[in-house]
Amino acid sequence: MPTAMKAILFGPPKKGKSIILNQLAISVIHGIDWLGFKTNQKRVLYMNFEVGHRSWQIRLRKYCKVTGLILTDQLLLVSDLMGIRLDTPAGQAEMEKLIVLHKPHLCIFDPFKKMITGSSNNEESVLACTDFLDKIIFLYGVSVFICHHSRKSKVIQSGALDLGSQEMTGMYHLAQWVDTIIQLIPVANDKIKLEFECRTGEDMLKPMNLALNRSMAGFEVVP
Repeated sequence: MPTAMKAILFGPPKKGKSIILNQLAISVIHGIDWLGFKTNQKRVLYMNFEVGHRSWQIRLRKYCKVTGLILTDQLLLVSDLMGIRLDTPAGQAEMEKLIVLHKPHLCIFDPFKKMITGSSNNEESVLACTDFLDKIIFLYGVSVFICHHSRKSKVIQSGALDLGSQEMTGMYHLAQWVDTIIQLIPVANDKIKLEFECRTGEDMLKPMNLALNRSMAGFEVVP
């Protein structure tokens, strides 16, 4: 992910979004491929608001043990199930302090709903949050990767209607604000498909099929 870029991964709950972002974080701190994409070795700040810290640590260590990778001080893990409210002065000050102190290249936020005090439909909260993120991107050159949920699918006579990035919960502003959108689509038990919308890339990215390897606590690319 280039410097000062914005991306969002969204999909239904409990289908592997956090696992994919765990793999991203580990890949970046080691500078190895992430699901076939090249990464540069950089420091990562991972703000986890979704999974209890102990469960999160167990999952990360399981993945590292199977892959032979190690957790290093290049990955800063912040776990707080209360979240951090980036639409408030206090939350913004706390976040900026973390960035100044630890100097990450990539900041991962999981999930978006715990980054704001209002709902993801609240225009004032969403705009305050994204304006602040634009500020830290500009001042500190960080990249931002957000985990978000999808709305309940619309169903028509022929089945569920896939609206692409409009399937994201909340304001469409988020889809307009980011540079890259990754949609996670469940296709079978422990199997998902990723679809990409990239506004800055020259080439279109083809959908990617992934299968969950439970013994590794990670996804693998499959045909």
